[in-house]
Amino acid sequence: MLTPVTEFDPARADRIRSSGMQTFYGQFEHAPGLIDQWFAFYQPVVNDSSSLALRTKELCRLRIAARNGCMFCLGGRFRDAAGVPVVDDDDVDAVLGGRLDDDRFTPAEAAAMRFTEVYRLDHARVDKALVEETLEHLSPAQFIELGLCIAQFTGMGQLFAMLGLPSM
Repeated sequence: MLTPVTEFDPARADRIRSSGMQTFYGQFEHAPGLIDQWFAFYQPVVNDSSSLALRTKELCRLRIAARNGCMFCLGGRFRDAAGVPVVDDDDVDAVLGGRLDDDRFTPAEAAAMRFTEVYRLDHARVDKALVEETLEHLSPAQFIELGLCIAQFTGMGQLFAMLGLPSM
């Protein structure tokens, strides 16, 4: 981990303090504004899409977080417009325990998580059969969105873990 920045630009300091993410910003403030630019891309992909359900993205994100060992990612939860987490503790336990075909998950959620597992561990193992199996449950648009999300969750989760960001 880099030595965290503790002094923030006065214009950002209040917002950073109110976010409760001083450690997070303490790492990224070494490149001021860079993480905000990433959030400007990431947040709409995760929250504003009408294609792939937020719950499906969250289930896949949690599986990747477990594989990455990202405490920051494991500690956070995607929330709906009302601020309610889109997964419950039993969902989290099933995903973290590798029970991807648990009855609590829809066929589309299970297919997305199976695809995520293979893609995350070795993208070169994604074959035509896996893609076709996944497309039995997801539209092509949802499939592409899932791939983009997996890439984001994997890469950023690895960065967060490498930086030693603690659970939120």
